[in-house]
Amino acid sequence: MHRRFSAAALALAIGLAGGCTPARSWVATGTQAMVASGSIYASQAGVEILRAGGNAFDAAAAVSFALAVARPESTGLGGGGFLIARLAGDGRIVLLDFRETAPAGATPDMYVEARGGDAAGPPPSRYGHLAVAVPGLLAGRVQMLEAYGTRSLAEVLAPAIRLAREGFEVDQHYVKACAEVLERYREYPRLVDSCGHVYRVHLREGALRRPGDRLVQPELARLLEAIATEEAEFFYRGPVAAAIEREMRAHGGIVRAGDLAAYRVAANRRPIVSTYRGYTVIGMPPPSSGGICLAQALNILETVDLPGIWQRYPSLGQHYVIEALKHAFADRARWLGDSDFTAVPVRLLTSKTYARQLARGIGPLRCQDVDTYGADVIPDDAGTSHFCVVDRWGNYLVSTETINTSFGSLAAVGEWGLILNNEMDDFAAEPGRGNAYGLVQSARNAVAPGKRPLSSMSPTIVLRNDQPYLLLGASGGPRIISSVLNVLLGVTDFGRSLPQATEALRVHHQWRPDEVFWDRSPPDSLVRDLTARGHRISEQRRTGAVQAILVDGTGLIGTSDLRKGGVPLGH
Repeated sequence: MHRRFSAAALALAIGLAGGCTPARSWVATGTQAMVASGSIYASQAGVEILRAGGNAFDAAAAVSFALAVARPESTGLGGGGFLIARLAGDGRIVLLDFRETAPAGATPDMYVEARGGDAAGPPPSRYGHLAVAVPGLLAGRVQMLEAYGTRSLAEVLAPAIRLAREGFEVDQHYVKACAEVLERYREYPRLVDSCGHVYRVHLREGALRRPGDRLVQPELARLLEAIATEEAEFFYRGPVAAAIEREMRAHGGIVRAGDLAAYRVAANRRPIVSTYRGYTVIGMPPPSSGGICLAQALNILETVDLPGIWQRYPSLGQHYVIEALKHAFADRARWLGDSDFTAVPVRLLTSKTYARQLARGIGPLRCQDVDTYGADVIPDDAGTSHFCVVDRWGNYLVSTETINTSFGSLAAVGEWGLILNNEMDDFAAEPGRGNAYGLVQSARNAVAPGKRPLSSMSPTIVLRNDQPYLLLGASGGPRIISSVLNVLLGVTDFGRSLPQATEALRVHHQWRPDEVFWDRSPPDSLVRDLTARGHRISEQRRTGAVQAILVDGTGLIGTSDLRKGGVPLGH
């Protein structure tokens, strides 16, 4: 193992050897293998499995289960996600969709009815038991191991079990998430009774932990130990399913044990494959919107000399990026949903002909009226956590998983330490109302039993000369898509190294609201230039957290976004 920064490398090596918490280095290099995740503990779990002879899929399972312990605000067994991998040897691309599904009792108008006249209560699609969809994460990881792994479920669970049983030092990201969620409990006091586990265990009834304080989760350790022995049946058809149903019935939720028993991973998805300036970009198809949105934005940007424009007129280059994002998100809102339930015009939305048509409306001097973005009519012809793993055999893997917003629905099965998602909010839960991220969506993403809600998760593999070059993805709701696009363009178009691209200023626009968001304060000159072009600049700071691995001529470079405090480890 070696590091780009020798001082950080020495501190990290000492930390790994001595078992103490290592230095926080967010860039790593390796010659054989790499894990980049949003948690140092998860990266350590993955490298532990790689060192023991496991492959990328074994390491991915270990990373995922460790994230369930170390990032309870972002992910866990109560959630779901997506995976894209390129297999060693034949280079075959495989996809797994273990996104959560709506329970059998779900109806399109359930949230309008639930809200009723209680306008002061918590949004029922966002907080509480009615917000919970059927979890798929454990099923996805188990199916991944059975199909492609070499280690047992018990082996890959071992690091997470230790982490839950012995505890770990929480970081600033966890503490910030707890502080934000505490405000929701103060806003909606009834949640203290109905969603007490998160309030007691993680928020400590208002006496929040500080960075460096220890978090021990014995109930979650007991759950992971039981799964290691009894496997997924214990969760989907055994005591956990029964406990989830009891919790739901007690607090007005509709997930039942039968919903868990009926859950299936979708392993027959076809990837979204597009090209951009000689690169091949492989993304996730619906119910993820990431693959289509990235392909569409890149196709639009390919119609202009973005590298040259950016070098000479950076603000004009930023204008084109914003305009491409607005088109992609407008079409996301109008046309995307679970392709098992609605016809999604994938071929048209990802075609270069359609992108050229949209690009013709983008002028260098002014942005357009917000309602003119995307296609009103399709022509006849036509809180999340991400990680990347590379192993020494040449398997490349990207995976994004989530419970949606911070600590999900806030509902939990306390006896097992299981925090449950609020993915039902990713549907068009209430017509005309934006979800937790302000996204307004069409009836194509309406609630229906067994349906998977539309997602912004964007696990992405970029090939150069048909070989893996860049693996990346992000957390952060709709900012996932723009964050991935920003970093990808930084590497491919703007001459930045992966660390520079990860650290650079990021722009976000999701069509509605019609505002440009930044992750931090942009230069005044940029604000003035974009304002002159008609853009509305928000004072709010919003972004995602990117985890990425670059394959260069000498080895692997991994970055874990400083915005979330993750740490990559090379091997």
